[in-house]
Amino acid sequence: MRLTIKITFAVLLGVALIFSAYSYFSIQREREQLKKNLSREARHIGESLRVIVTELWQQRGEREALAFLKKANQGYTQTLVRWVWVEDGAEVQYQPRVPIDQLDALRDEETIALLAGSPDGHDFLLTYLPLVIDDGKRIGAIELSESMDEMHDYVEESLRRSAIVIGASIVSGLLLMGMLGSIWVDRPMRKLRAQAERIGTGDFTTSVNLSGGDELAELSTTIERMRRQLAEAREAEQRATAEKFETLEKLRHTERLATLGQLSAGMAHEFGTPLNVIAGRAKLISSADLSLQDTTRSARIISEQAERMTTIMRQLLSFARRGEARKQVVDLNAVLRGVLPLLEPTAHKQGIVLQLDEASQALQVHADPGQLQQVLLNLTLNGIQAMPHGGTVQLSSTRVEEVCPPEKVAAEAGGWYRLQVRDQGEGMDEETMKNIFDPFFTTKDIGQGTGLGLSIAYGIIEEHGGWIDAESRVGEGSVFNVYLPAMTAEEPA
Repeated sequence: MRLTIKITFAVLLGVALIFSAYSYFSIQREREQLKKNLSREARHIGESLRVIVTELWQQRGEREALAFLKKANQGYTQTLVRWVWVEDGAEVQYQPRVPIDQLDALRDEETIALLAGSPDGHDFLLTYLPLVIDDGKRIGAIELSESMDEMHDYVEESLRRSAIVIGASIVSGLLLMGMLGSIWVDRPMRKLRAQAERIGTGDFTTSVNLSGGDELAELSTTIERMRRQLAEAREAEQRATAEKFETLEKLRHTERLATLGQLSAGMAHEFGTPLNVIAGRAKLISSADLSLQDTTRSARIISEQAERMTTIMRQLLSFARRGEARKQVVDLNAVLRGVLPLLEPTAHKQGIVLQLDEASQALQVHADPGQLQQVLLNLTLNGIQAMPHGGTVQLSSTRVEEVCPPEKVAAEAGGWYRLQVRDQGEGMDEETMKNIFDPFFTTKDIGQGTGLGLSIAYGIIEEHGGWIDAESRVGEGSVFNVYLPAMTAEEPA
């Protein structure tokens, strides 16, 4: 409606200005025309009187001529007629209404018409018709004075009528344009605005088509075309996103299987000891010379070793299984403890000691435990492979109070938790450190790595609102720090 009001006022202002200018010039023209008519009429009357006064002055003298003018003045109600002398020192009753220097043209026997004001504020049209007396010795004139009040009243009435017409035009224009603007502009604009708001909120299901061939109908067509394009773009984006996540999950699953293969190699060697224990105890039980107590003890040992192998295999199968991401409340200490049984066979095979340093309090985050397990396994396996001559890999968890997140990571009000994997391996140079998180970048031999482990690990932690950084020196080992946002009190448990 505001647009309609603006257009209405702009149009009406233009019309009012044009009509006012037209009225003003029309009144001025009529005023000048009326003045000319009054002057012409005064001249006609004056010419007639001048002829009569001239004859009377010549035949009967000055007294009779002036007396005639006095009587003639009584016959004209709108025009005052009197005799004036165009000379200095004339009697007051015969002095003209205007200064004598304005009547010099009378000396050349020319008729003069001019406007003059009275002391009481009224205007008069004065017409002077000259008469040469006494053979040119004296110059007199017949002065016809006509009030301009009637003309002023006419001008005021014309102005009043023009003002009424302009006011009526503005009021009727406001009503008419307001009604038409509501139908032609306001209603379509409300529909288009509502459609734009729906599109802004992501609702591409409703269409608006305005009939007609005006600009608003063209705008409606453009908005409708934009809505269809946005709907198609969102569908394409959703498909691309779904495909991206599907591909990403496939890559992560592939990396899990690769990690599983490395763990299985260590497990195959590790299972030899409990299997030998089980086989030996089974032979003892099968012999007839064992006491009941020894038989019970051997059975218990067999059960313990079998349970140990079953637990390890269950963890391996659970890790290898591909499933959807499911975030929940997770204790980072429990995640660290959970990866140790999977890593110990591989570490023991290479003469490496896994050292666990847990935080004293629970470190709860909102995360997918399987994905966090994959990150820790990948980082720890990298550390184990970087130590061909044995050593210690330290896994720790702690709360950090002062840490500066990268620019693309939002600062968390609840603080940060850190998981750290520290090895005593060969370390990396600066050039290698620049590329360690790039996909398919690897320093391992062919067949020992895909080059996706660290890239996938970084992506997982990034999806959880954190980040990974690394420190390394050649010959001194490497440290990988995993930062995760602490769970706040507002987050659901």
